[in-house]
This record gives sequence, C-alpha cells and structure tokens, in this order.
Amino acid sequence: MSETTLFNWTINGVSHEGKKRRTNEDSIGWHNDIENQWLCAVLADGMGGHAAGEIASSMARSQFLDLVEHLFTEPKSKDHKHGLHPSEHTMRSALSEFIRRVDMQIKTHAEFHPEDKGLGTTLVALVIYSEQAWIVNIGDSRCYRFRDNQLQQLTRDDTLVQSWLDNGKITYELAEKSPYKNVLTQALGAKEELSPQILSVEIAPGDRFLLCSDGLTGCIDDRMICDTLKQNAPEPILHQLLDEALALGAPDNVSLILIGEAK
Repeated sequence: MSETTLFNWTINGVSHEGKKRRTNEDSIGWHNDIENQWLCAVLADGMGGHAAGEIASSMARSQFLDLVEHLFTEPKSKDHKHGLHPSEHTMRSALSEFIRRVDMQIKTHAEFHPEDKGLGTTLVALVIYSEQAWIVNIGDSRCYRFRDNQLQQLTRDDTLVQSWLDNGKITYELAEKSPYKNVLTQALGAKEELSPQILSVEIAPGDRFLLCSDGLTGCIDDRMICDTLKQNAPEPILHQLLDEALALGAPDNVSLILIGEAK
C-alpha cells in the first residue's frame, strides 16, 4: 500500500496475487504534479501466463505514465489551455494514439519472443485536471465514480457477455452466472483492431474514483463496493475491499486504485 497527495486529492493503491495465482500479472501506477494540479492513475491486468502477462501490463503502465507526463510538461503552445494543461482535442487524440502505439508494441514483443505468444493486457486509466476526469479503457478492468453515496460504473466491459447484454440476448441474472463472462472482446496485444473507450466527465466536490481489475469485481458486487466506499478513510477502504475479495476465494489477481478528495 502506498499513498501520495495531490493538492486536495489523495491516491491509494494495492495489488495482490490473489488466493490461487502464484504470480501477480497486474500493474498499477500513478503520477502527479502538485504545482500544476493534475494527476493520472493506471491499472493494467496482464494475461498470457508465466511472465508474459506481467510484461504486457508493465509495458502499458509505463507507457501511459510517460505519455501523460509528457503532455503536461512539454513547452506551452497554442494548443494548451490553463497553463500546461492540454486541450480536449489534444487529450483525446493522445489517448487514442497511446492505445494504438502500446498495442503495436505488445504485438511486436510477441513476434520477436515466441515464448511470450498470447500475451496481452487490459487497461483502465484516469487523468484529472481542470475539474475534468479523462478515462480510457480497453478490456474488463473498470472505473467507478462514487458520488452522493451512489456508485456508477463509468466504463463498459469489453466482454462477450456484455455484448450479449447490450443486444438483449441475455438477462443480467444469467450474465452473472455465465461461463463466458470473462471472455474478452478487446485487449491490448490481441489480434483484432481496437476501439478504445475514451470519455470525459466533470468532477464534483466529494467525488471518488475507483479503478479495479476483474479480480475484485469477479468476487464482490457493486452493492458491496458501494457500501465500503461510504466509509471516510481511503486506506481502510482498499484493505477492506481486498480482504472481502480474498475471503471469497480471489481466484485471480486483485488490484485497486482509489482517487478522491482528502478528508
């Protein structure tokens, strides 16, 4: 567990191998600039077995942190607003290009390292500045917003079962029990062309954002997450969520990042 403070925000994160995995293929990270008031956080859930998943998730994490730092520290230009803050067009374009580039890098790694064939990773990431939160998502890791004691999933799962739900082919109750609920339709490093989810939401006082891998949401439901987030202290919240997942067996790696205003 580690913590860093950004103006009136805190970021806490934890990652655990779970109860049945010998290695942790998840990668989490964050960065901030207190003076210029921006932060970013990223969570990647690797796949591929052995060390391959860890390679893919670490690659995605480090590339994202480098990208955002570059966006906010490059010389001021006409395309920047609010000091060093990039414009909406710049942010959307940069996130889209990042997905394309890191996807290609993971595929190239697999091409030159046949022993890592099949590696890939999900990614969910958040950038906060100028009273806005930007979110980019590929896969089934999630970003939630907790506001006024209500929990809202901001990202859409890139899974086969979610596509069935969207098309009305299956009910939510059946989806929760489906053996295909973890079958991804998109991931970094996969063969198909990617269509990342990129969205921007306004920030309100008291907001909290939770990034998590499916190792958490595969064990505990949104109601349990919401009840836990109603507590005040960020660090105990993460420990409790992790402990609840571990108590329920946690067959996968479990990773969480919580971003919110300091109390």
